[in-house]
Amino acid sequence: MALKKLFKNLTTSVSELDAERLRRFCEGRAGAVSIADLPARVEGTVVGEITSMRIVPRAGSPSLEATITDGTGSMVLVWTGRRKIAGVVPGKRIVVSGRGAATGPKGRLLMFNPSYELI
Repeated sequence: MALKKLFKNLTTSVSELDAERLRRFCEGRAGAVSIADLPARVEGTVVGEITSMRIVPRAGSPSLEATITDGTGSMVLVWTGRRKIAGVVPGKRIVVSGRGAATGPKGRLLMFNPSYELI
């Protein structure tokens, strides 16, 4: 069995191994659902890793956008009126709760002003 796992690790790309490791980590959190299974417009909790961040001007007020992934999909978190949040940086893992809406580019889930916990 160990030989089979070693062979899989040697033949699979690093990005696929990272996505699988992240997916296993996120599934271990009680009460959280995967991003791929989060229905639109329903309150839910998601665990993921921040992959990118940017500041976007919206109607004269800046918004902080963070893209997170959990190995099954990705979503954008938007905090309106913020330029930065202490500790929320790329590479950090985060638990967010809120209502997702499929209004982002190409139908990507967006969550506005979610409550969050850094892990």
